[in-house]
Amino acid sequence: MQMTALLHCCGLCATVNINTPVAPKFYICFPLIFTLHLKVNNALDELICSFYIVVFFHAFKSYSDGFHQQLELVKAFNSTVLQVIENENWFMPFCCQFSKNLVILAKLLARRASNDQVKIKAIFQEAADAILQCYKLCQADLRNHVVNSKEIGLLSLSNSLCELYFKLGQIDDCNVCIEFIMKNNSLFDIADNADKVKYKCYCGQLSLLKWNFKEAEECFTFALKHVPKQYPRLRKIILKYLIPTGIFLGKVPSKKLLETYDLMFFHEFTVALKNGNICQLSNAIESNGITFAKMGISFFLPAFPSLCYRRIVRIVARIVGSKIIPLQYLYCAFTLSTEGVNVISFPNFLMTSIVDNCDKWNEFHCILINLIAKKNINASISTADNTLVLNDSTSFPSLSEATYTNPLFLKDCHGKGIFRLSRYLNKLMLSARNDQACFSLALRFVNLCETK
Repeated sequence: MQMTALLHCCGLCATVNINTPVAPKFYICFPLIFTLHLKVNNALDELICSFYIVVFFHAFKSYSDGFHQQLELVKAFNSTVLQVIENENWFMPFCCQFSKNLVILAKLLARRASNDQVKIKAIFQEAADAILQCYKLCQADLRNHVVNSKEIGLLSLSNSLCELYFKLGQIDDCNVCIEFIMKNNSLFDIADNADKVKYKCYCGQLSLLKWNFKEAEECFTFALKHVPKQYPRLRKIILKYLIPTGIFLGKVPSKKLLETYDLMFFHEFTVALKNGNICQLSNAIESNGITFAKMGISFFLPAFPSLCYRRIVRIVARIVGSKIIPLQYLYCAFTLSTEGVNVISFPNFLMTSIVDNCDKWNEFHCILINLIAKKNINASISTADNTLVLNDSTSFPSLSEATYTNPLFLKDCHGKGIFRLSRYLNKLMLSARNDQACFSLALRFVNLCETK
């Protein structure tokens, strides 16, 4: 009698959810056959029943009950299937789907507790711990032949863990999962296309945090190529990371591409960089800072001025027509650029040698030294002649050779604290009433970190 009622509830929830927009993301993607003569006589029957109870809770948006039921389901699957059944892997699609469902429910439940950061962290941590146990069991089953090995689900489980670790700010743990897949390339080769795309996106994000733009570009390019064009929303998400990565490698996206995917806010940055206009770039940073924070890449913003200053040096060098540039000319160009003048539009020679402010002159010197130290330009400063001497061979090396320091992702313990604090600042910017004031606070924080 109890089983009949349960099946009735499960049938009801399946009917309710069949037309919901989240169904393709949540439900398991293979057919299920009901029979009235089904008896609960083994662990697998109980797991399937538990799964449908979760579906029922999800249908009626009871995310708390659904999350805890799914959490118990993943733990039960680990203890009754993964630990018990050996030399078989037919059940791994169940394991991967249950883990994905747990991540979905964790995110849905976290949205309802948006003001309680402690509770949100506990939710994600519980989900990560449960999936990690499954991951470790599958990891211990690595073999030469994958026919009967549980390793076929490792990439999918790694993606679920990475998603949770990014939410928790546990970048080191995410790195461990990524590096394990890199050392075992066969795990990537046997995975399906969706898991490959997701994995490459996480690899790209980790590379961005380490300011390895070349590797990040390769990862995001792979992901973009393997997402069909009938999924524009997914392609747009990938482009949000690929476009700024390309900008730091000297690749400007076309206006048509930006218009197609509604990413025209990047056009403001590309125009400012092309014109050598610091004022225009600052306005673009202020107006789009919240957008970058939502994407989780606000650490990009303080590095954009370096690209613009490099562009200004290049323009002035072309105007002067020499490898030796008087510092007064560069100072004038930097000053006019901060006032909103497009350096690229200088007719021929509209620069002055007047230095009107000692503090600004010292700040200008610091900017040049940083450009040289970060290998944005290959040059040296002659203090005797007050000139910038560009190298004969490669005055402006490829931006992929430039050295960037991300203050939000350092290897020491201080860096971990900075990364967590930066996540807090991102959330503060998104929730505060005075967005621009909070964003200015965040930029000051990043600049302070760079001086440490």
